[in-house]
Amino acid sequence: MSDPAFQRIRRFSRGVWVLGTIAIIAIALFTLPQLYLDGDRIVDGAFYEGPISPWHQDDPVELAIKDGHVTGDRQGGWIPLRSGSEPLTVRLIEVDDDQYIRIHQTPDAGTVAADSPPHLGSLWDEVDRVHVVPALTDGRLWFRTDAPSWEVAVTPIGATPIRDAEASGAGDAVLSYRGDALSARFTHTGPGFLRVTIVSPGATELAINAVDDVSTRASWDAPGTVLFMIESSAGDWSVAVDE
Repeated sequence: MSDPAFQRIRRFSRGVWVLGTIAIIAIALFTLPQLYLDGDRIVDGAFYEGPISPWHQDDPVELAIKDGHVTGDRQGGWIPLRSGSEPLTVRLIEVDDDQYIRIHQTPDAGTVAADSPPHLGSLWDEVDRVHVVPALTDGRLWFRTDAPSWEVAVTPIGATPIRDAEASGAGDAVLSYRGDALSARFTHTGPGFLRVTIVSPGATELAINAVDDVSTRASWDAPGTVLFMIESSAGDWSVAVDE
């Protein structure tokens, strides 16, 4: 057999092999289960769509607080956030299948988010905490997870209300303000560090992380109840809300 003829046969055979391989892969993708490992579970990817977004359901599950605890399943659900209620801390008690729980807040119970409502944080283990404050209108606190069962503790935060828009002190403190203001000035005198975490409706932000003398203004986006979580190693601090 001549060399040109041999080369043509070899190219033809290679082409047939490539086309056959592509056809086999295509058939496998459409006919075999698309399996992957999700934690310690094998999941069929053809039918798995991830955790349910309860805020997109026609009739989302309203969960109940019983003895300071909330339990649920993969459906997730919500609890009401009354406009005049106390700030809350949510912590994980138990969750199945090595999953986690995402916490979201709808500041206004009458609205349905086209996308996810503001994400406050996630609970992965018992040391995690998510802090929640109500808006000026009744809202909802949402729980989203892929765990078949879970339990969280929901407890009030012991915050000190700010009187006449001003407060001062030393050391650590948790202060609460309720009103229409959207900013405040924070000062710190003396040695040591000052950290201020601001928890507002739908958001948590480390607003100040500084040392020694500090005088700075921090802001938040939504009116309502606001927490100022102050950490100070030494020196004196003050807060003046811009009403």
